[in-house]
Amino acid sequence: MTLLLRNFFIGLALLFVLISCNQRQNTTGQNIVDSNSVIKTKNISLVKQALLSIKNGDLITRSDDDFESLSLQNFSKRDRTYSHSGITFFEDCNWYVYHCMAGPENPGAAIKRESFDSFVNPLRKTGFGIFRYSLSADEITNFHDLYKNYFINKLPFDKSFNLKNDDSMYCSEVIFKSLKKVTGNRIILPTSVIENFKPKIARLYARNALLKKFEYVGLDDLYLNSFCKEISRMSFK
Repeated sequence: MTLLLRNFFIGLALLFVLISCNQRQNTTGQNIVDSNSVIKTKNISLVKQALLSIKNGDLITRSDDDFESLSLQNFSKRDRTYSHSGITFFEDCNWYVYHCMAGPENPGAAIKRESFDSFVNPLRKTGFGIFRYSLSADEITNFHDLYKNYFINKLPFDKSFNLKNDDSMYCSEVIFKSLKKVTGNRIILPTSVIENFKPKIARLYARNALLKKFEYVGLDDLYLNSFCKEISRMSFK
C-alpha cells in the first residue's frame, strides 16, 4: 500500500512538472506572437500617420539593410540614412511615389509608379523620410506633369550614373533635373564629387581608366539644402 501511494505521488508530481513546462512554453510563444503583432501594428501606424502629412511634390526617401542599399548609402557624404528616393503625388484616390530604379524590385529598369505604402513597406524597409521643396502651385503641377510624362515614356534607369546624359536617369538625378526644369533654374540642388574615381561600370570601364572628377547627386544632396525642409523621419522597429 505504501509503495502504491509513493508511485501515485511520484506520478502526480511528474504530471504537474509536465503541465507547468507546457504552460511556460505556451506563454513564451504567445509573448513572441504578441510582441511581433505590436511591432507590426506600430509600423503600420507610422505609415498611416505619414499619409496624413504628405503633399504633392514631396520627396520620399527610404532605407534598407541589404548589401546594395548599404552600399548606396555610402555615396552620401553628410547623411547616410537613406538609399533610395522618389516624388509623391496624389492620383486616383491614392498616394503614389514615382522613382527610378533597377534590380529585383524593378526588373524593367524604367521609372516606376508605386503606391506610397508599398514604397515604404515596413516588411521590406527599415524606415523612410518626408521632405518638402519650396514650390509654387504651378510648379507642383508642372512637376507632376513632367513625372507623368517620364512614366508614359518609360524613362530608363541610368546604369552609368552619368549626369551629362538625359536619356536615362537614376533616382536622385531625375529629381535634381526635374526641379531645375520646372522652376526655370530657380532650384538647383547641390551635387557631390569624388576625386580620382576609377569606374567599374560596364560602359565606362577600361583598364587603368581614371576619372579625375566624378560628379553625382547624392541622396543627402536632395534634402540637405536651402530649398528643402524636413517634415518627418520614421524608423521601423
